[in-house]
Amino acid sequence: MAMLPEPAPATRELARRLLARAPELANLLRDTIVQNDDVYATTDRVAPKELLRSCRDNMLRSLQSLSGQVPDGDDLFDAARLTARRRADAGFPLESLLHAFRLGTEVLWAALLDEARTSAPDALGELLDGAVQVMQLMDVMSLATATEYRARQSAAQRRDSERRQAVLEGLLDGRGGDPLVADEANRVLGLTSTTRLAVVVVGHAGPSTSPSHSPADALTALGFASQWQLRADREVGLVELGSAPLSRLVGQLGRVVEGKAGVSPAFTGLTESASAYRLAELALDTVPEGRSMVAAFEDRLPEALLAANRPIADRIQEHALGQLLVLDPDKRDLLLRTLDCWFRRDGAATEVGDELNCHRNTVLQRLARIEALTGRSLRDHRDQLLLRLAVLDR
Repeated sequence: MAMLPEPAPATRELARRLLARAPELANLLRDTIVQNDDVYATTDRVAPKELLRSCRDNMLRSLQSLSGQVPDGDDLFDAARLTARRRADAGFPLESLLHAFRLGTEVLWAALLDEARTSAPDALGELLDGAVQVMQLMDVMSLATATEYRARQSAAQRRDSERRQAVLEGLLDGRGGDPLVADEANRVLGLTSTTRLAVVVVGHAGPSTSPSHSPADALTALGFASQWQLRADREVGLVELGSAPLSRLVGQLGRVVEGKAGVSPAFTGLTESASAYRLAELALDTVPEGRSMVAAFEDRLPEALLAANRPIADRIQEHALGQLLVLDPDKRDLLLRTLDCWFRRDGAATEVGDELNCHRNTVLQRLARIEALTGRSLRDHRDQLLLRLAVLDR
């Protein structure tokens, strides 16, 4: 905190005389603030008694400082800091708080001038010459106020963030079924028992590539409030859907996140949070490595079925594709692309050829090659099912 200059003798004496009028000046300051600041005039965040207290304490400390009569061991800025803490705790705007200090400067300066004119005219010139000392005092007090306010606000925001993180962690870990946990979560997160929600899991290559900020701000701008938590190589969000369809969230996420993400089905009731989290993770796990995609669980049920049981999925791959898997990667991938396209085109070889830029006879030759390598028949429904699942999982 900046050192205050020693007040001029005239200023010290005038301030000393005003000490007896501190309660009167505090009342005047209160009235001045209410008359000149619309926020103070209309707020219910600062009780009248609290406003008068802060005016009284800060006026007294200002006069004590100017008169050189701050009691030994007392903090010159204790009144300013207490006022700042109480305004920050009440969510009162800093701008109006600092405006009140500027009005306090005007009231104090007017009182000093009036005292000089009425009781010590000879001191008026010296007081005017020392005006900067009064202004410096109020500037330093305002700085102490703003610093304390911001520190208090930051601490409150940090506690609120930590509380939100703890609540979200409890929900994701399955404690939302406890009525007490659910009630607290609704209160802390601003939810109700009928709020429509979805869980989003965003994947990253590793902890070192996790984003420096969550998608919360971007989603808020798009109409979706959300709470986020980093978990190892994944970031998990609880998103409020409101009346929007889930598909809108999925579409907007494509504009917000980089890489891949999984989205749970919509749900209400915090009891479902943990299961929704698992489904969102499953949806994420259906996205192939290296591909950017936002996957909604309900749009990828077959893929999710495979992702939910890797040993079975791997066995399906081996059992369905057989010798095709041991080909050179280029040859293997060409045959698998052909097979995938053939399934998507419902077996229309000409359409497959058009998509892959080859003749339909080439398509038929590749399909015959696939049947020979896998030992599967594309005319057999069970073999088709195995091959479809195998292709889905690649």
